[in-house]
Amino acid sequence: MGRPLVFLFALTLAVLAARADPVGHEIARKHAARGGGKFRDVKSLYIEGKTLIGGEIIDIRMWSERPNRLRVESSMGARKVTQIYDGRHEPVIQHTEVEGGRPMRMTPGERRDFITNADFDGPLVDFAAKGNSVDYAGDEVVNGSPAKKLLVMGAQGDVFFVWVDAKTFEMVKRGVFRTANDKRVLIETIFGDFREVAGSLQPHRIETKIGTRSIYLMVLTRMVANIAAAPELFTVPEKWPLLPVEFKSESAGAPAAPAAPAGLNH
Repeated sequence: MGRPLVFLFALTLAVLAARADPVGHEIARKHAARGGGKFRDVKSLYIEGKTLIGGEIIDIRMWSERPNRLRVESSMGARKVTQIYDGRHEPVIQHTEVEGGRPMRMTPGERRDFITNADFDGPLVDFAAKGNSVDYAGDEVVNGSPAKKLLVMGAQGDVFFVWVDAKTFEMVKRGVFRTANDKRVLIETIFGDFREVAGSLQPHRIETKIGTRSIYLMVLTRMVANIAAAPELFTVPEKWPLLPVEFKSESAGAPAAPAAPAGLNH
């Protein structure tokens, strides 16, 4: 990198630091302190539910652990898809009906989304330590209630929106731009039906949409906190190359399968 590029990079960082938004930061801090911070007592979650996608009903099971380990199993009859992220290496996906169920790489978009969803607390909790910037973007109504809209830039360059309920400070919506069929689209995920789990509120209804079109609807029927999961649940398959996590990749398209939140505190 030449001196002019280094200078421009440093100047960009200085501009970003200068425009730190105290309003956005305060909303993020209130989100991190919601419910008296009891969500931090939840160290792991085991989740069961169903997803409606493309006219099919898929059974799902999820295991997630702090800070960023995630396993998702989706099944319909004999068909099964397993996604695993151990928090350190590139995530892996297995389809029982694709190439004999051998481990495969996710697409760039799937990798990025799955790693993001594995963050147990989401992008606003300890946002500065994670290298995220947070800016207030106005007030809107989500699920019939007032919400605070925030613009978040991730440490790896991801830019997305989140909406935080103005009363509970729970995250009730998230929006991210992706490329689908050579078009830039906004994919929105709406979180609803919050119920108490181990002293914290967790959404039990999650819908992802492009405009008014629903991509998939996830209804969670069972959620149990702080049950120790077997370590092998998060272990990538034997002989799978332990590649470094890749972040800087453009999405190849809209999510083809549910990328379920981990701690669901997103």
